[in-house]
Amino acid sequence: MSLTIKAGARTGLVRIPSSKSELHRFLILAALGEEPVTIRKRGVSEDIQATVRCLTALGAKISEEAELLSVEPLPRCEGRLPRFSDNQILSLPVAESGTSLRLLLPVAGLLGASVCFIREGRLAERPLEPFLSELKRHGMIFREEGDKLYASGRLKSGLYRLPGNISSQYVSGLLLVLPLLKGDSVLRIDWPLESVPYVKLTEWTLEAAGIKLEHTDLSRPAPKGVDGGPLSLVFDPLYWISGGHIPKLPADFRAGGDYSGAAAFFCMGALSPTGIVVEGLDPESVQGDKAILDILSQMGAEVASANGMIAVRGGKLKGGIFNLSDTPDLAPVLAMAAANAEGNTLFRGAGRLRLKESDRLEGIAAQLKALGIQAETKQDAILIYGGKLQGGEVKTLGDHRLAMAAAVAACGAEGNISLDNEGCVAKSYTAFWKDFGELTLG
Repeated sequence: MSLTIKAGARTGLVRIPSSKSELHRFLILAALGEEPVTIRKRGVSEDIQATVRCLTALGAKISEEAELLSVEPLPRCEGRLPRFSDNQILSLPVAESGTSLRLLLPVAGLLGASVCFIREGRLAERPLEPFLSELKRHGMIFREEGDKLYASGRLKSGLYRLPGNISSQYVSGLLLVLPLLKGDSVLRIDWPLESVPYVKLTEWTLEAAGIKLEHTDLSRPAPKGVDGGPLSLVFDPLYWISGGHIPKLPADFRAGGDYSGAAAFFCMGALSPTGIVVEGLDPESVQGDKAILDILSQMGAEVASANGMIAVRGGKLKGGIFNLSDTPDLAPVLAMAAANAEGNTLFRGAGRLRLKESDRLEGIAAQLKALGIQAETKQDAILIYGGKLQGGEVKTLGDHRLAMAAAVAACGAEGNISLDNEGCVAKSYTAFWKDFGELTLG
């Protein structure tokens, strides 16, 4: 459904929903534990609903009431996880959630379940290699039929190796499951590892469940053409993982607020003389998208925090050069702030945006050009020529991050902005337009 957003700076208070990155991981560990768990949260996005549906299909009992998610784990027999019939194929509807798919693939192997992941939208086009090949090497079997991905076989412990520059979700998926297998494992990740904060978040959630990972680095000669420093070395992250663990999350706890969703409102604050306050975020969070605050500060916005609230208000924004290899999802909303900055802004390390719900990098450039701002893309970067956003019509490409970017743009534009699909925000932030609508113009 289309939407027209009135131009003008916004001000007000936003209570942000819970982090879907945390909820995915907590739900999986809770379902694989022994004792019931209550997760206190705000909001549940479509991606989280996908993970809930899949875990329910595998045998967990998950119910939602107000701001609570109650999880009864998969039934165990003599402490062991359930066994599944080879003749039964369980349907796991992951919809468009790449996180659900990549984190649950090893879970299916842990359980030895025969499953069919049902994918929607662009998900079937998004990369799964060499992840699938590594899972095959350790006992799993896969078959694709269009949007359906069939998986079977039982995952075995051992030596695993993955590239670090395709998807950190491959790494997170294995880290969530390898400690639960019989026998010890080693996971080696080929340098460079991108989106490091998401892997750190996985380590943090495992620690909350009583599972501590041993992490070292393995040095090797730098590949040809790579500057590895004075000794020309690179360092591959290496995890030594003891098996046989059972996740033991606290019986009742709260998931942290979502810095990814808050990023849009922080960028709106950077375009507002009075600013926006966001409530519900943990200042000590390990979420990578917390970097939005440092970037906006470097661009000239004012950032302050106290009493569980973080405020951002506009200053004289200036362009710069920023590496988003660890936090590429910040690019769409930051691009709209950069469009109103003095000078040019280059966002590097954003190549993986081409493999999201849309080619997000080209989507950003198209939105900017539709609003009167010149932008150029390369394979992994976008250059934005600062100026003043105009009004106009933009395409979301069905991408939740691009829809949020349009809302940010309206806060710094001279004319109203129309977008073609407001509903796609539900993928990550169901109440986005409600929260946006409660802000005040001016």
